[in-house]
Amino acid sequence: MKIKTNILAIAAIALFSFTGCKKYDDPAPYTPAVMEANMSIMELKALHVTAAYHIPTFSDIVIAGKIISTDQHGNFYRSFFLQDTTADGGGIEVKIGRTGLYNEYKVGQVVYIKPAGLTLGSYGGMVDLGYRSIDPRYQTTWLDVPAIINATIFRGVHSTPVVPVDITTAADITNARFGTLVRLKGATYQGGSYYANNTTHAPWYKWAKKPDDLNDDTAYGEQVFFLADNTRIIVRTSGYAKFAGTTVPFAIGQKVDITGVLTKYNVNLQLILNTDADAKAVE
Repeated sequence: MKIKTNILAIAAIALFSFTGCKKYDDPAPYTPAVMEANMSIMELKALHVTAAYHIPTFSDIVIAGKIISTDQHGNFYRSFFLQDTTADGGGIEVKIGRTGLYNEYKVGQVVYIKPAGLTLGSYGGMVDLGYRSIDPRYQTTWLDVPAIINATIFRGVHSTPVVPVDITTAADITNARFGTLVRLKGATYQGGSYYANNTTHAPWYKWAKKPDDLNDDTAYGEQVFFLADNTRIIVRTSGYAKFAGTTVPFAIGQKVDITGVLTKYNVNLQLILNTDADAKAVE
Protein backbone atom coordinates (compact mmCIF):
# COMPACT_ATOMS: atom_id res chain seq x y z
CA MET A 1 0.00 0.00 0.00
CA LYS A 2 2.82 2.40 0.85
CA ILE A 3 4.52 1.74 -2.49
CA LYS A 4 1.24 2.35 -4.33
CA THR A 5 0.69 5.58 -2.39
CA ASN A 6 4.19 6.83 -3.25
CA ILE A 7 3.66 6.02 -6.92
CA LEU A 8 0.41 7.97 -6.92
CA ALA A 9 2.10 10.91 -5.19
CA ILE A 10 4.94 10.97 -7.70
CA ALA A 11 2.46 10.79 -10.57
CA ALA A 12 0.49 13.70 -9.12
CA ILE A 13 3.66 15.82 -8.76
CA ALA A 14 4.70 14.99 -12.32
CA LEU A 15 1.26 15.89 -13.64
CA PHE A 16 1.28 19.18 -11.71
CA SER A 17 4.75 20.04 -13.02
CA PHE A 18 3.77 19.20 -16.59
CA THR A 19 0.56 21.22 -16.54
CA GLY A 20 2.34 24.07 -14.76
CA CYS A 21 4.97 24.29 -17.50
CA LYS A 22 2.35 23.97 -20.21
CA LYS A 23 0.33 26.80 -18.72
CA TYR A 24 3.38 29.07 -18.77
CA ASP A 25 4.68 28.15 -22.22
CA ASP A 26 1.33 27.84 -23.98
CA PRO A 27 -1.14 30.66 -23.30
CA ALA A 28 -4.84 29.94 -23.16
CA PRO A 29 -6.32 28.99 -26.53
CA TYR A 30 -7.95 31.81 -28.45
CA THR A 31 -10.06 32.18 -31.56
CA PRO A 32 -7.91 33.90 -34.22
CA ALA A 33 -9.36 37.23 -35.31
CA VAL A 34 -10.10 37.79 -38.98
CA MET A 35 -10.33 41.42 -40.09
CA GLU A 36 -9.69 43.47 -43.19
CA ALA A 37 -7.17 46.32 -43.06
CA ASN A 38 -8.34 49.58 -44.63
CA MET A 39 -5.05 51.44 -44.22
CA SER A 40 -1.41 50.40 -44.57
CA ILE A 41 1.04 50.99 -41.75
CA MET A 42 2.90 53.54 -43.91
CA GLU A 43 -0.35 55.43 -44.49
CA LEU A 44 -1.04 55.42 -40.75
CA LYS A 45 2.47 56.69 -39.96
CA ALA A 46 2.03 59.49 -42.52
CA LEU A 47 -0.66 61.01 -40.25
CA HIS A 48 2.15 61.99 -37.89
CA VAL A 49 3.93 65.12 -39.14
CA THR A 50 5.79 66.78 -36.25
CA ALA A 51 3.67 66.91 -33.11
CA ALA A 52 1.95 63.87 -31.64
CA TYR A 53 -1.11 62.87 -33.63
CA HIS A 54 -4.09 61.72 -31.58
CA ILE A 55 -6.27 59.36 -33.60
CA PRO A 56 -9.97 60.28 -33.12
CA THR A 57 -11.98 57.91 -30.94
CA PHE A 58 -14.57 57.61 -33.71
CA SER A 59 -11.98 56.48 -36.28
CA ASP A 60 -12.66 53.23 -38.15
CA ILE A 61 -9.00 52.67 -39.14
CA VAL A 62 -7.78 49.07 -39.14
CA ILE A 63 -4.17 48.10 -39.84
CA ALA A 64 -2.71 44.61 -40.08
CA GLY A 65 0.66 42.94 -40.22
CA LYS A 66 2.94 40.27 -38.81
CA ILE A 67 5.06 40.37 -35.67
CA ILE A 68 8.77 40.63 -36.51
CA SER A 69 10.31 41.13 -33.05
CA THR A 70 10.45 39.10 -29.86
CA ASP A 71 11.23 39.99 -26.27
CA GLN A 72 12.24 36.40 -25.51
CA HIS A 73 15.95 37.32 -25.57
CA GLY A 74 15.59 40.61 -23.72
CA ASN A 75 16.53 43.03 -26.51
CA PHE A 76 12.98 44.35 -26.93
CA TYR A 77 11.03 45.63 -23.95
CA ARG A 78 7.28 46.12 -23.55
CA SER A 79 6.69 46.59 -27.26
CA PHE A 80 6.67 44.73 -30.54
CA PHE A 81 7.27 45.68 -34.16
CA LEU A 82 4.49 44.98 -36.60
CA GLN A 83 5.26 44.79 -40.34
CA ASP A 84 2.67 45.32 -43.05
CA THR A 85 2.85 42.45 -45.53
CA THR A 86 1.76 44.52 -48.52
CA ALA A 87 4.46 45.92 -50.83
CA ASP A 88 6.28 48.78 -49.05
CA GLY A 89 3.53 48.75 -46.43
CA GLY A 90 6.02 49.67 -43.72
CA GLY A 91 6.42 48.69 -40.09
CA ILE A 92 5.80 50.28 -36.71
CA GLU A 93 6.63 49.84 -33.04
CA VAL A 94 3.54 49.19 -30.92
CA LYS A 95 4.08 50.15 -27.28
CA ILE A 96 1.82 47.51 -25.77
CA GLY A 97 3.25 47.83 -22.26
CA ARG A 98 3.51 44.18 -21.23
CA THR A 99 6.41 41.79 -20.71
CA GLY A 100 6.68 38.17 -21.83
CA LEU A 101 5.01 39.14 -25.08
CA TYR A 102 6.62 36.26 -26.96
CA ASN A 103 4.19 33.86 -25.27
CA GLU A 104 1.21 35.41 -27.06
CA TYR A 105 2.66 37.61 -29.81
CA LYS A 106 4.99 35.23 -31.57
CA VAL A 107 7.20 36.01 -34.56
CA GLY A 108 5.00 35.51 -37.63
CA GLN A 109 1.79 36.14 -35.68
CA VAL A 110 -0.83 38.06 -37.67
CA VAL A 111 -2.09 41.03 -35.67
CA TYR A 112 -4.87 43.52 -36.36
CA ILE A 113 -5.01 46.92 -34.68
CA LYS A 114 -7.91 49.35 -34.34
CA PRO A 115 -5.98 52.47 -33.22
CA ALA A 116 -8.98 54.72 -32.49
CA GLY A 117 -8.14 56.82 -29.42
CA LEU A 118 -4.44 56.02 -29.55
CA THR A 119 -1.52 58.32 -30.38
CA LEU A 120 1.14 58.34 -33.08
CA GLY A 121 4.38 59.71 -31.69
CA SER A 122 7.96 60.10 -32.78
CA TYR A 123 11.26 59.55 -31.00
CA GLY A 124 14.50 60.18 -32.86
CA GLY A 125 12.55 60.22 -36.11
CA MET A 126 10.91 56.81 -35.58
CA VAL A 127 7.11 56.94 -35.55
CA ASP A 128 5.46 54.64 -33.00
CA LEU A 129 1.96 53.82 -31.81
CA GLY A 130 1.00 54.06 -28.17
CA TYR A 131 -1.05 55.96 -25.64
CA ARG A 132 -0.99 59.71 -25.10
CA SER A 133 1.98 60.69 -22.90
CA ILE A 134 1.79 63.31 -20.16
CA ASP A 135 5.60 63.44 -20.03
CA PRO A 136 6.70 66.34 -22.28
CA ARG A 137 9.88 64.45 -23.21
CA TYR A 138 7.89 61.79 -25.05
CA GLN A 139 4.94 61.87 -27.43
CA THR A 140 3.62 58.41 -26.50
CA THR A 141 3.65 55.97 -23.62
CA TRP A 142 2.66 52.32 -23.12
CA LEU A 143 -0.79 50.77 -23.50
CA ASP A 144 -0.62 49.03 -20.15
CA VAL A 145 -4.36 49.02 -19.40
CA PRO A 146 -5.78 45.56 -20.25
CA ALA A 147 -9.17 46.96 -21.34
CA ILE A 148 -7.47 49.27 -23.87
CA ILE A 149 -5.23 46.47 -25.16
CA ASN A 150 -8.20 44.12 -25.57
CA ALA A 151 -10.20 46.74 -27.46
CA THR A 152 -7.28 47.68 -29.70
CA ILE A 153 -5.04 44.71 -30.52
CA PHE A 154 -6.37 41.46 -31.95
CA ARG A 155 -4.38 38.30 -32.58
CA GLY A 156 -4.94 36.50 -35.84
CA VAL A 157 -3.43 33.23 -37.00
CA HIS A 158 0.16 32.27 -36.29
CA SER A 159 1.66 32.31 -39.77
CA THR A 160 5.07 32.08 -41.43
CA PRO A 161 7.68 34.66 -40.39
CA VAL A 162 8.39 37.70 -42.57
CA VAL A 163 11.32 37.23 -44.97
CA PRO A 164 13.89 40.02 -44.44
CA VAL A 165 14.78 42.36 -47.29
CA ASP A 166 18.49 42.43 -48.17
CA ILE A 167 20.30 45.73 -47.64
CA THR A 168 23.68 46.14 -49.37
CA THR A 169 23.98 49.92 -49.84
CA ALA A 170 22.21 53.09 -48.71
CA ALA A 171 20.15 52.98 -51.91
CA ASP A 172 18.26 50.01 -50.45
CA ILE A 173 17.16 52.02 -47.41
CA THR A 174 13.90 53.77 -48.18
CA ASN A 175 11.54 55.40 -45.70
CA ALA A 176 9.29 52.34 -45.91
CA ARG A 177 12.13 50.12 -44.66
CA PHE A 178 12.23 51.67 -41.17
CA GLY A 179 10.47 49.48 -38.63
CA THR A 180 10.76 46.41 -40.87
CA LEU A 181 12.88 43.28 -40.88
CA VAL A 182 16.03 43.58 -43.00
CA ARG A 183 19.29 41.72 -43.52
CA LEU A 184 22.53 43.64 -43.85
CA LYS A 185 24.18 41.62 -46.59
CA GLY A 186 27.97 41.33 -46.46
CA ALA A 187 28.39 44.18 -43.96
CA THR A 188 31.90 44.80 -42.60
CA TYR A 189 32.46 44.69 -38.83
CA GLN A 190 34.25 47.73 -37.35
CA GLY A 191 34.15 47.18 -33.57
CA GLY A 192 32.15 49.18 -31.07
CA SER A 193 31.52 50.61 -27.61
CA TYR A 194 29.09 50.48 -24.70
CA TYR A 195 27.32 53.16 -22.72
CA ALA A 196 26.50 52.90 -19.03
CA ASN A 197 26.25 55.26 -16.06
CA ASN A 198 26.44 58.30 -18.36
CA THR A 199 29.77 57.28 -19.87
CA THR A 200 30.77 55.81 -23.24
CA HIS A 201 33.48 53.14 -23.18
CA ALA A 202 35.49 52.07 -26.25
CA PRO A 203 36.76 49.88 -27.70
CA TRP A 204 34.32 47.14 -26.72
CA TYR A 205 33.87 43.82 -28.49
CA LYS A 206 30.77 42.45 -26.79
CA TRP A 207 27.23 43.17 -27.94
CA ALA A 208 26.67 45.29 -24.84
CA LYS A 209 27.53 45.30 -21.14
CA LYS A 210 25.13 44.40 -18.41
CA PRO A 211 24.71 47.44 -16.15
CA ASP A 212 26.75 47.48 -12.96
CA ASP A 213 24.07 49.63 -11.38
CA LEU A 214 20.65 47.99 -11.56
CA ASN A 215 19.10 51.46 -11.70
CA ASP A 216 21.01 52.34 -14.87
CA ASP A 217 18.25 51.74 -17.40
CA THR A 218 20.26 53.51 -20.10
CA ALA A 219 22.89 50.78 -20.47
CA TYR A 220 23.39 49.64 -24.07
CA GLY A 221 26.03 48.61 -26.57
CA GLU A 222 26.79 49.82 -30.09
CA GLN A 223 28.61 47.64 -32.60
CA VAL A 224 29.39 49.31 -35.92
CA PHE A 225 29.04 47.77 -39.38
CA PHE A 226 29.68 49.31 -42.80
CA LEU A 227 27.68 48.49 -45.90
CA ALA A 228 29.39 48.02 -49.29
CA ASP A 229 29.22 51.78 -49.98
CA ASN A 230 30.63 52.61 -46.50
CA THR A 231 27.23 53.51 -45.07
CA ARG A 232 27.52 53.22 -41.29
CA ILE A 233 24.92 51.22 -39.35
CA ILE A 234 24.95 50.72 -35.59
CA VAL A 235 23.75 47.43 -34.11
CA ARG A 236 22.29 48.66 -30.84
CA THR A 237 21.85 46.15 -28.01
CA SER A 238 20.22 46.61 -24.62
CA GLY A 239 22.36 45.97 -21.57
CA TYR A 240 19.49 43.77 -20.39
CA ALA A 241 19.58 41.50 -23.45
CA LYS A 242 20.42 37.91 -22.55
CA PHE A 243 23.34 38.06 -25.00
CA ALA A 244 24.60 41.48 -23.84
CA GLY A 245 27.78 40.02 -22.32
CA THR A 246 28.51 37.77 -25.30
CA THR A 247 31.59 38.56 -27.37
CA VAL A 248 30.88 39.55 -30.96
CA PRO A 249 32.26 36.53 -32.89
CA PHE A 250 33.77 38.52 -35.75
CA ALA A 251 37.18 40.01 -36.46
CA ILE A 252 37.55 43.64 -37.48
CA GLY A 253 37.06 43.80 -41.23
CA GLN A 254 35.14 40.52 -41.42
CA LYS A 255 32.06 40.29 -43.67
CA VAL A 256 28.78 39.50 -41.94
CA ASP A 257 25.11 38.88 -42.78
CA ILE A 258 23.08 40.30 -39.94
CA THR A 259 19.28 40.35 -39.58
CA GLY A 260 17.20 42.66 -37.41
CA VAL A 261 14.67 45.49 -37.27
CA LEU A 262 15.87 48.62 -39.07
CA THR A 263 15.46 51.81 -37.04
CA LYS A 264 17.10 55.22 -36.77
CA TYR A 265 17.91 57.78 -34.14
CA ASN A 266 18.08 61.17 -35.81
CA VAL A 267 20.81 60.77 -38.46
CA ASN A 268 22.11 57.45 -37.14
CA LEU A 269 20.97 54.23 -38.82
CA GLN A 270 20.39 51.42 -36.32
CA LEU A 271 19.61 47.71 -36.33
CA ILE A 272 18.05 45.85 -33.40
CA LEU A 273 18.63 42.10 -33.16
CA ASN A 274 16.11 39.59 -31.88
CA THR A 275 19.03 37.37 -30.91
CA ASP A 276 22.77 37.23 -31.59
CA ALA A 277 22.14 34.05 -33.59
CA ASP A 278 20.88 36.37 -36.34
CA ALA A 279 24.42 37.58 -37.05
CA LYS A 280 26.47 35.17 -39.14
CA ALA A 281 29.87 35.41 -40.78
CA VAL A 282 29.93 35.24 -44.57
CA GLU A 283 31.67 32.05 -45.68
